[in-house]
Amino acid sequence: MAGLFIAFEGGEGAGKTTQSQLLADRLDELGKPCRPVREPGGTELGEYLRAYLKSERPLSREAELLLFAAARVELVTAHVRPALEQGIAVIADRFYGSTVAYQGHGRGLDLGLITALNGFATQGIRPDLTILLDLPPSEGLQRTKGRQMAFSVDPAGGLAPVNRTEEGTRFEDLDLEFHEKARQGFLAQAENDPQQWAVIDAAQSVTEVSAAVWRVAQERLRELSDPASNSSAANGEEPPRLFG
Repeated sequence: MAGLFIAFEGGEGAGKTTQSQLLADRLDELGKPCRPVREPGGTELGEYLRAYLKSERPLSREAELLLFAAARVELVTAHVRPALEQGIAVIADRFYGSTVAYQGHGRGLDLGLITALNGFATQGIRPDLTILLDLPPSEGLQRTKGRQMAFSVDPAGGLAPVNRTEEGTRFEDLDLEFHEKARQGFLAQAENDPQQWAVIDAAQSVTEVSAAVWRVAQERLRELSDPASNSSAANGEEPPRLFG
């Protein structure tokens, strides 16, 4: 794969969508071809499944896992792999790390099965860098409540409620225990794979988080363009990680 692949992970309200878009915009400004994608979504099937997965319609945890995998297969086949092969950077708002955290640690499904399913769905493609925006679930869920009550300016200049029916509340309405388990699932992945994952404190301001994201992205870009320049790796040390 010739293109850079960066995935953003984290719990509800951590700022993944905002920060992934800010990074994509920054790369575009620098003249680096970039393709933002989101999970689930990005394809006709993915958006169809997103509407169901984000709704409150009945769904078993096993079916939920398989629907996320189906959406991922389509996204990788239609966008991720072709972009990387063309040297285009891919910036993902969630990838397989969310499945491990939510369906594995949160829902309690078998982690070995999830790992195997993720390997099949991604066709072996792994992000060059996974940025975990870490935030206590209580704070993240409070952010989502504010987001659901957001207002937009209508053409007449008044305030109109934002319609969030499409996004639904499947995960946001789950109890705090679920979200704590999911957070630990994200942190466990980062701990087990420090060369791929970087952890950033998402409780900071949008500007501070964006600056931290840019620092780790630049570091990974340098490593990929000239591995010998990474003195830490040359000395057998772990690469630097950010915790805010």
